[in-house]
Parts: sequence; C-alpha cells; structure tokens
Amino acid sequence: MNWLVRSWREARRTICLFGLVSCGSPATPPAERPIELPPLVGLVPAAGLDSLVDARPRELLAHPELLPLVTQVIPESQLRTFANRHAGVDPLKLEELTVASYAKSTLYLASGDFDGARVEQAFHERTLAVTGRFIDKPGGPLSSITRFEGDAAGDHVAMATFGRRAVAIESHAVPSRVGPLRVSELFALHKLQRSHPALETAPLDAASAALGDAPVRIFFPGPFEGESAKGLAGLLRAATAVAIAVRFDDERSDPNDQRTKLDVTIDLLGAWNDDAPSAGQRFAAAVESISRSDLGRLCGLHEPIRGPILKTSPTVLSLFAVIDAAKLASGARAATGSQIDEIMK
Repeated sequence: MNWLVRSWREARRTICLFGLVSCGSPATPPAERPIELPPLVGLVPAAGLDSLVDARPRELLAHPELLPLVTQVIPESQLRTFANRHAGVDPLKLEELTVASYAKSTLYLASGDFDGARVEQAFHERTLAVTGRFIDKPGGPLSSITRFEGDAAGDHVAMATFGRRAVAIESHAVPSRVGPLRVSELFALHKLQRSHPALETAPLDAASAALGDAPVRIFFPGPFEGESAKGLAGLLRAATAVAIAVRFDDERSDPNDQRTKLDVTIDLLGAWNDDAPSAGQRFAAAVESISRSDLGRLCGLHEPIRGPILKTSPTVLSLFAVIDAAKLASGARAATGSQIDEIMK
C-alpha cells in the first residue's frame, strides 16, 4: 500500500506541476515586430512640393575616397557637435536622408537606428515649449509611432518617431495638424489608399523613372512660373520637372588617374517632341554658361573630367558629365561654409 500512496502523491505533484505550467504561468509574449516602412521617399506628400532631395549617405560613403571630401565640407568637429545635440545622430551614418521643401514648411526624414527616449529628450531640449505628445500608432519601442509638437525660435516644430527605424521632423511658421509630416504618418499607416507619394505622382513619377536609382537624387517639379521660368535659357517655362542624380564613379581606365570622380546627370522633362534636338542644344549651352560662372569655376564644373554628353528624346533632355569630387568639395566649402556651419550647430 505504501508504494500506492507514494505513487499517488507523485502523480498528484506532477498534475499540479502541469497545472501551474499550463494554466497558472503567463504565456510568453510574442516577439515585437519592427515597424515596416517603404523607402522614406515613399512617405513624401506630393501636394505643394517645391523640391525634394533623396540621399543614402551610408551607401555613398561606403566608398572611402569620399569621406575626406565630405569632412572637408563639414568638419568632423561639427559632426560631433551635431550628434551631441541631436540624440547621437550622425548624418553620415544614416541609411536614408530625405528633405522635402514646401511653400510654408520643410520636412526631414531620416532612417537608421534611433533611441526613442534620447530622440524625445533632444526634442525637449531644442524647443522652447512642447505643446503636444500623441501616440498615433500604439505598440512597443520597435513598432509604435509617436508624434511631438512644440515651438522653437519663431517656428512651430513637429516630430514623429517610427519605432527605432526612422524619425521625421517638420518645421513651419504656423501650427498645422495636416502638414506634410501628418500625411507621411498616414502613408506609413497605409491610410491613404487613393493618394500617392511624390515620386509616384506626375510629374515626378516620370522624372524618377528617367533618372533611375542613385545614392543622391534631387527633384524640382513644375510648372515653373515667374522668375524661375526664365531659367535654363527659358526652357523651364515649358519643362514639367528637373531631376539630378549623383553617383560615385569607380572607373579606372587610366591607372595614373587617382582623382575621385562623381557622375552627374541632369534631366529636363517636358513635351519636347520634334523640338527636342534644338531644345537640347539650348539646354547644353545654358548648363555650360552656369559651369563657367564664378560658382561653377569655384567647383571645377567648367573643367569636367569627361563630358558633358547630351542625349535627347521627345520627353527628356539629358546631360551627363564626370566631375572631380575634390574640386567640387573645395568649391562647396568656400561657397557655403558659413551656411553649413549654421545648420550644423
């Protein structure tokens, strides 16, 4: 009988143990999934857009030859100061950096790996007063979308964090709950099924397709009016968009040529049709005039390593050239050094 009693006690203990495991102990929560986002340029609203810069700094600077030239334009001390004042963010290590300008606001989008608490603290430190904090998508530190609003130096500033994946900042003169940043959030939440971002909306959809992929792309959508319409020998009056691409050139056809080179493409889109050849010649002459201006000479644009090469079609006038990156960096620092110093504070 003793063995029966002992067996019963062991069985009861085992049953209780299974009961604790299956019923009494909390289930292990599922691992949090990071927020899924498209390329950040896919969050840029099209309405009212004046210009768009889309860059992938980390990809471009994977070419070590370019890093000394970048730090020539933006000294390392300023990069460290910027990081110390902006939650440790190093602009050169960002996966993506997108800047979209509108008539009354500017939208900045950056992707990398961000510490949400540090970013929020930096927002508090850089604003005079925080006027709102909103959880637009509940979740954990990897999946939530949190928005902040505040006032700073005469501007109203809004910021949103997309988990740890991305940060968006909008600055504008008048507080707005439906500005570009709010629209970017709605794109991220897939709540704008009938609207499309800038590069999927005319005229920049065609401009993006013609330009192709590049680590640095710059877009200006038309129509161009007023003084701007007089640009490029008056061709902007008929243009629908301007698009510029910058790519690293690693071609080494001459082993003695150790210069760091950049490929630059400028596309001018419009309904050129049968006038494309003559419009292309005017386009090339206008760009040549710009390259021989004081700024163009300062940046070495008047002496390209190769090109410019003109290609025309009924819808696109395209100029391609290879330029000396060192001359460009030197000229950019000389021409815009004080402005860059102010931005990096």
